[in-house]
Amino acid sequence: MTATGIRSLIFFDRLRIFNISVEPKRVKATYELTHKHGEVVQKELIYSYSGKVFDQSASSLNLASMMVSQVALNYGLFCEEMIFDGLYDDIDRRFILDMLENTSREIYVHKFLHRNDFIIAPYDSMAAEKQKRYSAARVSFQNTRSKLRDLDWEHSNTRTDRYVIMSSGGKDSLLSYGLLKELKKDVYPVFINESGRHWYSAINGYKYLLGNEPNTAKVWSNSDRIYNWMLRQMPCIRKDFNSVRADYYPIRLWTVPIFLFGVLPVARKAKARNIIIGNEYDTTLRSAYNGITHYHALYDQSRYFDNALTRYYTKKGWSFFQYSLLRSLSELLILKILAKRYPDLQAHQVSCHAAHIEDNRYIIHVHR
Repeated sequence: MTATGIRSLIFFDRLRIFNISVEPKRVKATYELTHKHGEVVQKELIYSYSGKVFDQSASSLNLASMMVSQVALNYGLFCEEMIFDGLYDDIDRRFILDMLENTSREIYVHKFLHRNDFIIAPYDSMAAEKQKRYSAARVSFQNTRSKLRDLDWEHSNTRTDRYVIMSSGGKDSLLSYGLLKELKKDVYPVFINESGRHWYSAINGYKYLLGNEPNTAKVWSNSDRIYNWMLRQMPCIRKDFNSVRADYYPIRLWTVPIFLFGVLPVARKAKARNIIIGNEYDTTLRSAYNGITHYHALYDQSRYFDNALTRYYTKKGWSFFQYSLLRSLSELLILKILAKRYPDLQAHQVSCHAAHIEDNRYIIHVHR
């Protein structure tokens, strides 16, 4: 193995996700990272809700355990060991292991074998190494804190006419909302207020729907702070990463599920059958790079992802179906339909790229 081989990316002895706390309106967990030189650092991950969505049941603890585990699935390349300490069943364990491996492969290909302005030498000139397994981490599941040891399988009754939309303030989720309201469906737009600047793109649409749609909900999470905290621990990342302007993240590719699992408690409370994600036709891709298969860094925006999550929900008995209404549409066509058919919604649409405040509204400039 060369100094910049794939296993040179194992920077940490252990990442442990533990100390999960479930309250009616909030979930917390501790991320603990052990460096090779022995230093141990911690950061708290939080999801909070405006209304009560959890109780002290095993099913609430199980869902909370899955929610707080998702951020960690970005770091299988970098850890000797990963410990998930919560309430998980065999279905959860299989899901975590599968998605950890898939994400490790995607990150290796797209963050280290392709140009990445956030990566410093010698990690910016790695040669492709085809592996039987890309995740370096030995994974174990524990339940050291909770008295709830058993998780009984139970089928959830959900309503086919209820739709939860993972909302961002962008054109895809706004068009999905407009179409479903025109069809007179019971719609629940759920916005994730991440601690980073993503909220800039969401706030216009959120304020408008909050005043016009009683089912509108907001979830707050500090997942963005966990990402940045992890980046500061990694020797392959340039120290001034926050000053780099780029249309991609430095490391993470398992991003949508952090929002998606934050939406699920609202969907469960609403007994909604349908989980709507706003993705267009060109995000379902599969290819290979030097013999390494990958999904063009778009797996969690693809039909493969929707199908995998629907299978997971079915096995769990949750009775959710996840899909996009917009798979047959291009980005330009989505915006055209939104502007012509639902101009009241389009007026509040903001892209997630470089949004900023101007005259008390959040906008994006297009540079010509």
